[in-house]
Amino acid sequence: MRLEKSIVIQRPVETVFAFITEMQNVPRWTPACEIRQTSEGPLGIGSRFVQRVDVLGQKFEITTEITAYEPSRTFALKTISGPFPLENTFTFAPDAAGTLVTAVGEGEPGNVLKLAKPLMAAMVKNQVETQLRQLKRILEEEKG
Repeated sequence: MRLEKSIVIQRPVETVFAFITEMQNVPRWTPACEIRQTSEGPLGIGSRFVQRVDVLGQKFEITTEITAYEPSRTFALKTISGPFPLENTFTFAPDAAGTLVTAVGEGEPGNVLKLAKPLMAAMVKNQVETQLRQLKRILEEEKG
């Protein structure tokens, strides 16, 4: 399953990238209730985080690892433990109105969720759209 969505945020690329990669901001725009870094050192490729997420009223703990980190260009992470293997990539490009953010999510439901694949695809699409709208709202309201 692959999903790609884009949105223009009326803020500079550097501001949008900094907000998305500041992991303490993640609960503000995703289903994560909590997030904590479990690896040592500064944020970069190989950094790991444990997140508690709430999806459809169910709480899960997932571990993610950063797989790409190119300031103001690309940020990617993958789930390395949890119920739903997923890779997310965010790309950032200057746009006349601010920043074009493109989010690509790729993953397949595990054995337990395989029968629910069509439902999962619709849920993931809705979740990504909601997250991007939330991200836009937060960043555009905080400018100034």
